[in-house]
Amino acid sequence: MSRFVCPNCEYVYDEQTGHPREGWPAGTAFADIDADWTCPDCGVREQVDFVPFEEFAGNDQDGNIIAAETRAQARSAQNPKETQS
Repeated sequence: MSRFVCPNCEYVYDEQTGHPREGWPAGTAFADIDADWTCPDCGVREQVDFVPFEEFAGNDQDGNIIAAETRAQARSAQNPKETQS
């Protein structure tokens, strides 16, 4: 099972334990959570903004690109495709 981090406050959603108070019992896959669900700690970020735990480098205050819209761009910039001559 996986864990996902709120890039604003660093709340961690763990699929193994879920978040019963929010209506997500233990074992609820992150993909099964409503896309408009907001972080239960800060209420700032929605489900689509959460980052897989192993990819999380720091929150907004650290200056990292964390928005869902720009995460793919950041990954491609870090690992550019090799160009052929």
